[in-house]
Parts: sequence; C-alpha cells; structure tokens
Amino acid sequence: MITTAAVSLNEFVDSMLVSNLLGSEALAIINIGVPVMLTMSAVSVLFGDGGATAYAIAEGNRDHDTAGKSFTGSMVAALAAGLLLFLCVAITGPIAGALCSDPDLIIPFTKYLTILFISSPFIVVTLTAACFLPSAGYPKLAMILNVIANVINIIMDYAYIRFFHMGVEGAAYATMTGYICAALVMLIALLRRRVKLYVCRDIAGSLKVMNDVFRFGMSEALNQLGLGIQFAVINSLAMSIAGSAGVVAFSLCMQANSIISVFVGAVIGASVPLLAVLHGQRDYKGEAGILKTSLIWTFAISVAGTAFFILFASQTAALYNITKTAELALSITALRIYSLSLIPRCVVVVYYRYLKVIGLTVYASVLSALDSFVLIILLAYTMSIFMGITGLWFAFPLSAAVLLLVTLVCNLYFAPRSGGRLNGPLLIEHDEDVKPVMDVTISGESEDISAISGKLQEICLDLGMDTKDAVLASLAVEEIAVNASARLNSSSYSDVLVRINHGCVEIDFRTLGKSFDPMEENDERLHENMLILKNISSKIEHDYILGMNSTRITLEGR
Repeated sequence: MITTAAVSLNEFVDSMLVSNLLGSEALAIINIGVPVMLTMSAVSVLFGDGGATAYAIAEGNRDHDTAGKSFTGSMVAALAAGLLLFLCVAITGPIAGALCSDPDLIIPFTKYLTILFISSPFIVVTLTAACFLPSAGYPKLAMILNVIANVINIIMDYAYIRFFHMGVEGAAYATMTGYICAALVMLIALLRRRVKLYVCRDIAGSLKVMNDVFRFGMSEALNQLGLGIQFAVINSLAMSIAGSAGVVAFSLCMQANSIISVFVGAVIGASVPLLAVLHGQRDYKGEAGILKTSLIWTFAISVAGTAFFILFASQTAALYNITKTAELALSITALRIYSLSLIPRCVVVVYYRYLKVIGLTVYASVLSALDSFVLIILLAYTMSIFMGITGLWFAFPLSAAVLLLVTLVCNLYFAPRSGGRLNGPLLIEHDEDVKPVMDVTISGESEDISAISGKLQEICLDLGMDTKDAVLASLAVEEIAVNASARLNSSSYSDVLVRINHGCVEIDFRTLGKSFDPMEENDERLHENMLILKNISSKIEHDYILGMNSTRITLEGR
C-alpha cells in the first residue's frame, strides 16, 4: 500500500513544490506534459501490472515455469518500449507543438519534454520491475524503490530549481535522477541475490506468454493512455474557452485526483496481487472478501475527499500558489464541481481491476476506455457548447455516474448468462464443480487445532466420505497446523481451505509470517509430525507468496 501511495503522493507534492517555486505557469507546463508521463505509465502497467498479475496467478497455481516466462518476457518488452520512447527525442518539437498551443509556454515546455523522453528507459523499466516485487513476496523492496525514486525527485526539485536555477526543466531532471537511483538499488538487490524472482533463460519462449500479459494489463494500460488523451483534449478545451486560467483550473482538479489516488491507489496496489493469488488458488470466498473490503474503503475515502475539496477548495488552491483573481475564482468552482465525480469514479476504477483478475479482460478494457477518455471527452465537448467552462467541469461527475450505472446494468446482464460461475451485481465467482468442504481461520492454539480437525472429520463423514479418508484428512490438517504453530508462534493465525476435487481431498493451508518449508526436517520436534504427514499425503507443495506460507496437501481417495 505504501508503494502505491508513494507514487501518488509524489505527484501531489512534486506539483505543489514546483508551483510554489516557479508559479502557476509551471504547474500548467507540468499538466500539459502529463500525457507523456501517462504514456510511460501505460507501458509500465501493461507489462508490469499485466505481467505481475500473470505471475501471481501462476504462483497461485504453483506453475513456476509460467511465472518465470511472465517476468522475463515483461522485462524484455519494457526495456524495448523504454528505448523506443527515448528515440522520441528526435521529434520532441512536433510533439510539444501538438500538446501546447500557448506561445508563451511552448519554449520551456519543449525543454521540459526533451528531458522526460531521455528519462523514459529508466522510468519504464524501474516501474515495471517494481510491479513484480509484491507478487514475488518482496513488498518492502517495492516500497523502498518507489520511496527512493519519489523522495529523491522531490529533494532534487528543490535543489535544481532553487540552487541551480534550472526552471521547470529542473523538475524533469529531478524525475530522471530519482528513477536512476531506484534502478541502481534494484540492480544491486538482484546482483546480491536478495531477490528471488523466477526467471526464464529462453527469451523467445518467454515472449510466447505475452498474450496473457497483454490480456491482464490491457485494461490498466488503456486507462493510462486514455487519461493521456483526456488530459490533452481537456487542456485544449479549457484553454480555448478560458485561456491559461482554464488550464490552471483543470490542473488543480487533477492534483485533487492525485491526492485521492494516494489512498485509493494504495487500496488497489494491495488488493490486486491478493485477488490474483486467491483466484489462482480458487479461494473464491477470500477473493470476494478482498473485493468487498476494497470497495468499502474506496467509498469511504472518496466520500471524505469529496467533502474536503468542497469545503476547503480555496485552501487547496493556495497550496499550489494559485493567487491571481481570475485563476483563483475559476479554480475553486472547477474543484468543487469536479470533486463530485470522485465517489462513483473511484468505485468503478477499483472494480474493473477485479474484472481482469477473474478473466473478464475485454469487459474490463471497455470500462477502462469509457472511464478514461470516451465518456468524458464526448460529454465535455457537448456540455461546453451549451454551458461554457462550467459545462466542462460538470462533464466529470456526469460521466462517472453514467459509467457506474452502465457497470451495474451490464453486471446484472452477465451474471445469469455465466452458467452459475458468477453471481450477483458484483459478479462474485463461484465454482460448482469444486465445492469447499471447510473454509476457516484458526489460531495456533492447540485447542483450536484439535477442534477444527475434529469438525473436519465430522463434515467429511456427513458428505459420505469413507471413514478412513475422513480421518486422514482431519489428521493432515492437524499435522500441518501443529507444524506451522511450532515454527512460528501459537498466536499466529492460519487459513484452512479444504475441497474435494475429482475424488481427491485438497487442503490449502496459509499462514502469515517468516518463510518456512514444512518439508524441511531441521527441527527434531517436528520429525515425527512431518513423517506422518508425508506418509498419508500423495503430494505436498509449498510456496511463499505475498508474505504467506502457502502449502497445498493432496490426499487421493481410497
């Protein structure tokens, strides 16, 4: 969560610092350059978010070969895309002219844009690599990389602008410096073998899994590209209607969005890898719990944000040094109207991340495109014709409300046509073929372990299972729970999911804490315990995923 929040917090602090050092025109220049940054972000999430989702699902399935191919193929593609963006330095002038129509801003904007293109390989590769770290069980390193990149960015903003007098170019150089430092930290961690990521040496073979990477990453990449289109079009509309004051007002709205993204982005960053792993393990109850918790937190955050920006619009404008009378009045009005879009939009944005995890990637991509640019551009053009600049601001809450309504209607259409796999207005997954026998969370106390073991035996017998198989299933749960309790501590909580799959009993046992392999007999106290477990099980698989010891025990029916 801190990893994702660091990126969003940087957008907020960086823009606030630059605008206070250089004035509102610098804020406008940064805002005009946002489409380029969003293009880099789109590439990063296409290969990073898409690849990490494929990696997490493969890990949930214990398919290390596919996980390695997902990582290798994504990193190769990210490097190629970063170098391609670097080559855009040769056409910076035409691109700057297309994005900026203000003759007073075009020269500093062109210089600013040139540095961004030079920075692109470092930005794209570092952000892509950081996406994989939480899925591989290294969320702290991902946090460190993003915090380093963004803190150095903010520090160097001040140094380059205040002491080296580099103007708005200094902001671009600061971004480059931050990501170069983060890239070096990542390289050192890899060389010192502090990070274990599954890698495939067959690069050509790795590229064969890119269809899955594209499928999982497309909705988020479309969102980022669409936001880039949105920024370019709305900037142009605002400038044509209200001049540079319109661009400053729109910039303030986007900064408000960045502030909310600090918290909503954190929820998304924490929930998507968990959703992917739980989906891979077919733990649909856990998956539904993560989704509902994410939506509740998102709703609460967006309600608080809306209230804050309506009540403190003038104070928010002051943070960005917006003081000119015309700019201030327009910015306050714009922010108060724009903030009404936060509740419906944030809920939808969190939700379509869930859709891609459960395989509805086309649906997620359509919602992403509608959210980021299709609806808002259509409504912005139409409403600005009839209501001027005020209509432009009202287009944001209207498009968000329409999208939320469209999503709910589509869900009610898809659910009954899914053959029982998806239920309700949220399209919660349900597996008719493999039903959970037990899905509980227990502590490591011996009383809890014995009680759950006994309860499982009763349930298995009630389901008509052979008495011997029922006893062995309950014994397997007891032995792995005792093993985990001894290796961690008695207060640790464990998740037990037992299913009957094609005549076999599958036990998924997850517990938080330090990594351990129950198959390693390095503790004499556990020798007999593990000997029993090995003798009664046909297969025992163990992985450390997202900070969880995840063990699957399979018992063949007798």
